[in-house]
Order: sequence, then structure tokens, then C-alpha cells
Amino acid sequence: MLKIPLYFKSLSARLLLLTLLWVSFIVCAIGYTMILNWRLEASAAAKFSVIQVRDGMLRAVLFTDGAYGPESFNAEIDAVDRELARLKTGDPWRPLQLPHERRVTEAFEEASSLWSSEVRPMIVRARMGVDPLDDRMVSDYAARMTKLTHAIDGSRTGLLWQLRWIQCLIIVLAVGSLITIMALLLRWVIRPLDRLGEGIRRLSSGDLHARVEVGVEDEIGRIAAGFNHMADRLEDLYANLESKVAEKTASVEEKNRHLEQLYAVTSYFAQSRPLSELVEGFAERTLRDVSADATLVAFLDERKNRARLAASCGLAAECLRSIADVEAERSITASVIAADRPLVLNLSEDKRPSARALAACGMRSAWGFPVRSAMGEKGVWILLYRGEVQAEASSEQLLESFSVHLGVALDNARLIERDRQYAVVQERQLLAQGLHDSIAQALSYLNLQVQFLSDAIRTKDEKLTEESLGAIRTGVQECYEDVRELLLNFRERIHKEGFAEGVRTVVERFEAQSGVKANCTISGTGPALTERQKLQCLFIIQEALSNVRKHAQANVVDIRIENAADFRCTVVDDGLGIDEELAASRRARHVGLSIMEERAKRIGASVRVSRASPIGGTRVELFLPAQVRRTQPE
Repeated sequence: MLKIPLYFKSLSARLLLLTLLWVSFIVCAIGYTMILNWRLEASAAAKFSVIQVRDGMLRAVLFTDGAYGPESFNAEIDAVDRELARLKTGDPWRPLQLPHERRVTEAFEEASSLWSSEVRPMIVRARMGVDPLDDRMVSDYAARMTKLTHAIDGSRTGLLWQLRWIQCLIIVLAVGSLITIMALLLRWVIRPLDRLGEGIRRLSSGDLHARVEVGVEDEIGRIAAGFNHMADRLEDLYANLESKVAEKTASVEEKNRHLEQLYAVTSYFAQSRPLSELVEGFAERTLRDVSADATLVAFLDERKNRARLAASCGLAAECLRSIADVEAERSITASVIAADRPLVLNLSEDKRPSARALAACGMRSAWGFPVRSAMGEKGVWILLYRGEVQAEASSEQLLESFSVHLGVALDNARLIERDRQYAVVQERQLLAQGLHDSIAQALSYLNLQVQFLSDAIRTKDEKLTEESLGAIRTGVQECYEDVRELLLNFRERIHKEGFAEGVRTVVERFEAQSGVKANCTISGTGPALTERQKLQCLFIIQEALSNVRKHAQANVVDIRIENAADFRCTVVDDGLGIDEELAASRRARHVGLSIMEERAKRIGASVRVSRASPIGGTRVELFLPAQVRRTQPE
């Protein structure tokens, strides 16, 4: 059997070969007809040149008469010689060439030889008057030239017939090749495409059994094979669609259930609870979500030497007592933490005390998850089973997420407790600073006056006694006012009516306590202060006004608040003015000025205290830049 070459199985290769053959045939046919036309033109020019030779010979014979000048005679003789030479060599660019036939070649050779040997010398001698003209020779040479033209005409007739036959053959072959090409296109392209289109139409109409016959292994055959493969896949998918939909639905439902469980655990951890309640609730909730028989959570101590039970669910009290506090190395906790991944344990074969205690309670296997956080290992979360553990990949991922959330929740609970303790310490520090700045100084002053009073009573100095009693009475009143102001300051929180109303409330209270006129101006449309910024700014304004009341002896206080991109608050009084050296010494002892600076640093602001003018007055300026305001948390 004839084997078809592999490259010829390609439709594109066959079409290229067919095109190449057709173009080659057309080019060859056109080239051959051009050659025939060139030969016809060359033979016609040769016939015309032969006629010129004959006519030139006859004119040369005529010019032998003495009545004509020698120039005309010589010109005719030269013209005949040139034409004979051109006929002999040919001129392809004219074109001019004698037909390559024997009779034409022999006739031309005889005529050329006769001209050179007899006719030309005879005409030259007749012109010179040496010999008379031989009319018979002239007639014979003219007849030879006429015979040569007839021979050229015969050759041209053959070329014309050959050209006609070639043209007829081209027409026949063109029609035949056209029919052949149409038949091949019908077989190779049109019919396969029709079959493929019919298969697509049947498939699109719902006939999943539609297939296309695959012919030769060409491009269309590969497309047909791909169509059949696609139809097989569609039929298989349609046949198994119900089962696949049920499978995907079950998978989606399981993932949704896992997400709900994870969301419930996350929401539970988001609530603020004591640590013990948090862990107990986690154990109870997770036991409802998984198919385990019991669960427990054990934490390592600070030295990581012992594993202490933190919470459990589903275990009897006598079982819990035996595993409540054991050495970490003798507990299954060590294996789970060392594995660094969920670990399945066979409790019936484990010889450690905690494993034997759980096995005695009826538990056969355990699934342990390490509880970690950014602070390191916290402990383990263990699911207990009376049978074998069914560890699935999807469930394992969910349970790992539970353990991760538990570790994060533990860190958050400890951080929240630490923040509460830190807040208490801060409040105590503020209270201590306030007491030191006001009550402690007043009590020190009263202690000094009491000593003066004791000396006055001992010496019976009535004037000094009255002065000391007056000073003590004034000091006690100032101490009372300081205590009242401290109580108001520490009880003060951000007013619900806003920052501006809070400032006005502070100013009104200052005017009532001190009797000093206070002018308050608030301007600007900048961004609102955060709750933290409002509180600290109010405290700084209160502290500045408190210093005016105690030390300035002022008559008027101007308070200007400019809320633009930057926040600026200025408190200026017309009192005695601040002593910069005294202010520096007090700042070193963390008194009133330092309190304002510390409050300003908490919100990224700065406080500057200076003299308002060379003659007196004090200026307190609070500045909160725009870049800090954008990054401050609420």
C-alpha cells in the first residue's frame, strides 16, 4: 500500500503545493509564448533586413551609372555589407535573428558568399568601367534573396502555428486545472467544513450524540477530532451533572458551615471577657461544632515545665483531677507542641500518665492542636474521641484556625488587662502630679504657718498669732478650692455638646472661682479633634487657667483657639509674668508646667510658656501640627 508522506497530510501543504504547480504552469506557458513571440519578431526583422540587402544591391547596380556620385554608390555598398553582417550575427535587443533552420541558414550562407565573391566585385568593376554589368548575375542574386525571404516566411508560419497550438493547449489546461482545483477544494475543504458545520448545528440544538467523521489527518481533521472530544466531554458532563452539582453543593454547604463556625468563634473572642470564662466558653462552643466526645485546653506555665488544665468539656471530674497539673514532659502536651502541626495520638498505646488517665476515662484517640501566638507557645487544644479520629483536610484547616484564634484571643486578653493596669497607673500618676502641684504645696505652707503659730503662742506674741491664724485660714481655703478643682478635673470628661462648649464651661468655672475676666475666641473650620485630643487639650487649658488663678494676680485672661490645618490654643494673662528661671526649676520637679507638657506629648503636640511682654504677663501656647492630627487614633 502506498504510504502518503506526513507533510502531504497537511491541508495547508497540499494547498501550497497545488498553488505552486498552478503558478509554475502559468509561468512556463507565458514564458514559452514570449519566446515564440520573440522569435517571430526576430524573423520578421530578418526578412525586412534581407529585403533591404536585395534593394541595396539593386540601388548599387543603378548607381554604377556615372551620372551618380561615388558617395551614393559607396553608401549603398556599405549598407549592404552592414545588413549582411547584422543578419549573420543577429541583434537580440532589436530583435533580429534568422530562423535556426537548415534551409534558411544554407540560403543565407550562399547569398552572403556570392555577394562577397562575385556580385560585389562585379558591381565595383562596373562602376569603375572595367567590366560591364552582368544582368544575369544580378537577376540571379535578387532571386536568391527573394528565395531567402520565402524561407524565412515558411519558418515564421511554423512558429505561428506553434504559438496557436500552445495557446489552445493553455486554454485547455487552464480549464482542466480549474476544474481539478474546484474538485480538490470541494473534497479537501468544502465538504469537511459542511460536515463540521452540520455537527455544530446538531450539537447547538441539543443533540449531544452529534459527531463528525474524521477524514484525513489534516487541519480540518484535527478540528473535527477536537469537536468530537468536546462533544464527548459535554455528554459526560451532562450525564454526571446532577451528581457533580450535588457534590459541589455539599462542598459549598460545608465551607459555609465552617465559615459560620469560624465567624461565631471570632465574634465570641471579640467580646471582652475574663480569661477563664473565655477559655471555658471556647471549649464548650467548639465541642458543639466538631464530632468529638470531649475537649480540653491546657496551658504551659511561664517556665514551660508544667501543663495546667485551663478548660474542659465532656470529661468527668475524677478524670480532670488526674490531668489538672502535670509535668509537661510527662503530658501529651509536649508531643503536640513538638510536632508543630495537628497531631493524632493513640491514647490506648501511650504510656504517659496523662494519656493513661484519659484512656481510663474511655477515650481511645486524641487530636491535638498547638496554641501559639506572637508571644510563643501557649499550650494545646485537644479533641478526645472514644473511637478513631476522622481527620479530614477541610476539618483540620478549620480546627487549626480555631487554635490560632484562641492564641490571638489570649494575647488580646492579656494586652487588654495590661492596658487597664497601665491606665490605672497613668491616672494615679496624674493624681499624684496634681496633688503635688497643689495640695502638697498648700500643706507645706500650712505646716510652716502652724510652726509660726506655735512659736507665737509660746512667746505670747498676739500679732504674730493673728497673722498666723489668718494665713492658716487662707491656706485652708485655698487647699479646699484646690481639692474641689482636682475633683472636678479628674471627674471631667468630654462634654457631649462638643469641644467648644467644653472650653466655655471651663472658662465660666474659672471666672466664678477667681473673679478674673476671661475672653474666649474660637475660630477656624479645620478637622474636628479626636476624643483623646479633646480631653488632653481641655486639661491643658484648665491647668493654664489654674496657674493664672494661683500665681499671676491677673485682671484679664485672653483665650484664643485657632482650628485650621494646624490646631493652636493660646492663653495670655496681664499678670506679673513668669520667671523663666523659676519655671525651669519647677519643670525639673514635675510640677504644673511639666503636667501640661506630658499631656501635650500624649497627642503629639507641644506647649511653650513665655512672658507675654517685657512688662509682664504670661503666654501659654499649645500647638498641634496637621501631620500629627491625620495620624492620631481616635
